[in-house]
Amino acid sequence: MKYVSIMVVAGLILSSTGIFLSTARADEMTFTPRASLSIASYEFSQTSRPGALAPTGINNNDFPEVKFDVTFKILGVGATFFKNGYYFDLALQKSLEEEDSFTLNDPGLPGGSFNENFKGDREDSSMTLGRKILDNRGAIYIGYKTGKSEADGNQGQHLSFEEDGFFIGANYSWVIPDSGVISVNLAFADLDGELTEDVTNPAFESPAVLDVPLDINASSDAQGLSYGISWSSRLSNSLSYTIGIDARSYTFDNIVDSNPATITSAEFEETFISTSASLFFLF
Repeated sequence: MKYVSIMVVAGLILSSTGIFLSTARADEMTFTPRASLSIASYEFSQTSRPGALAPTGINNNDFPEVKFDVTFKILGVGATFFKNGYYFDLALQKSLEEEDSFTLNDPGLPGGSFNENFKGDREDSSMTLGRKILDNRGAIYIGYKTGKSEADGNQGQHLSFEEDGFFIGANYSWVIPDSGVISVNLAFADLDGELTEDVTNPAFESPAVLDVPLDINASSDAQGLSYGISWSSRLSNSLSYTIGIDARSYTFDNIVDSNPATITSAEFEETFISTSASLFFLF
């Protein structure tokens, strides 16, 4: 299995924010809300489904790879509570809708081809509980995250992929005097994935046309690492910013569909590489 990710930005933010707040009294509760904007290259794909188009003969009876490949613009909000070296963080991100298309060319199809335009979005959330270490320059943490990608096609197909699970990680920061903070983050996660795919187009109707349904309602899992790097600095006594880069790449396998007759993909893959800018309000 391979996988690279988690809600990396939260870990990076917590690392640098802890340093900015290190001058507060040890028993003083601090509250740091934030807003963020991210530009993310996102791709979700499912491998081909051998024999899923039988007995039509279209594409040698194999349903081809399906890929949703877009660049998302993502808005985010979050907040960190910090006291006695411990912190609790909440984060929520939601993208604007983007469009992509799926095309299958074969002489057996009406007009020789099938094309479907998709429009979809992405949302993520996380809860993180951590402890600052090494004079507030490092941190260890655990948390829970969710993510959902959803798209609708103009030919009647609906795709929804959700993942959720727990993660554990650590980060460390280097202070550049009179400038800012460089932070790196590493985490391990164990995720479950659920893919729902509803196919209602008459060209792929089952059982009138196909031997088995094309609809998918499958569970899967993935395990792996996440990583990211960021730069943080103050704008004023009550305002700071962070610029970060993080990467995710999930490959989900152990796929089991609720209908034993369904021919599913061997694996689902999701990649997410984003650049983000966050603004913090320090109280």
